[in-house]
Amino acid sequence: MTSNSLFCAECVANLSTGKFALWLTLAIAVSLFSLWKSYHLLKRARLVEDMPTSKIRSASQGYTELIGVATRQGHPQLAPLSSTLCLWWRYTIEKYQRTGRSSRWSTVEKRASSRPFYLQDTTGICRVDPAGGDISTRHRQVWYGNTRRPIGIPKPAQLNNGFFSLNRAISFGSRYRYTEYLIMDGDPLYTLGHFTTDSTGQRTFSADQLAGDILRNWKTDFPALLTKFDHNSDGELDLGEWQLVREAALGKAREQQAAAGAPPDHLLSQPEHSGLPFIVSSAGQAHLSRGFRRGALAYAAGFLLAGMLATWLMTSRLIG
Repeated sequence: MTSNSLFCAECVANLSTGKFALWLTLAIAVSLFSLWKSYHLLKRARLVEDMPTSKIRSASQGYTELIGVATRQGHPQLAPLSSTLCLWWRYTIEKYQRTGRSSRWSTVEKRASSRPFYLQDTTGICRVDPAGGDISTRHRQVWYGNTRRPIGIPKPAQLNNGFFSLNRAISFGSRYRYTEYLIMDGDPLYTLGHFTTDSTGQRTFSADQLAGDILRNWKTDFPALLTKFDHNSDGELDLGEWQLVREAALGKAREQQAAAGAPPDHLLSQPEHSGLPFIVSSAGQAHLSRGFRRGALAYAAGFLLAGMLATWLMTSRLIG
């Protein structure tokens, strides 16, 4: 055993009981957390690799894997920081802070879009509700500035893949870093979540919009509304009677949808009370699986190192 090893062992032996307990608890906690995280990521990798892919038209209700392309239905969104047209966005704003001799990027703002987007395969279209999803994207934009919110639209020369030198950014006087993750129209899309279908063809959100149009049309002939819904004959419509009007309009809207043969409304969302992950990725299935496996390997190494540290601490204490 070398003199340095003896010296370190002696330092551990001389630690107070409180400090020794703190270091040992920390090493064990890191080891156990790394083991759990490695198992968790490996389980996700196996799930992504082994789950059979379903087609939207024939998918079973419940936990389902769908693969297709992101498609625009209606108006696209504008990413808040870069004003890029997209279907979904998430951004992070960080500030460079220096404390004494240390410096770091600290997150000051973080937001994500809650608006649904759509996945299309060869058999149909499915609405994807991003709430609660583990979403990874192939498009990432990173740029720097001097204000908390970026001013104007970043130029292509300002954008990069995140490998911009920190020292270079600070030398330019940039105190803020902006990172934007985007899903664009036409991106390949891998999804794994809870699949449901409104097989009646009466899509609630569309029926509500149609009911609003019907109501506006009915209000243009208010005497006819009074004749039909003014049940107490007081010459006006009270709250209860207006509720009847709204229900009648909604019923009329659904009748029109059924007559028009509206397609089923498919929805993919976060599983409820199952513990199963909700995964959305525009980076591809193979890339997603490799990422999970690499993460599992890294945490497995952390488990071994932290475990070795805990073992060494206990051994040194006993020897000392």
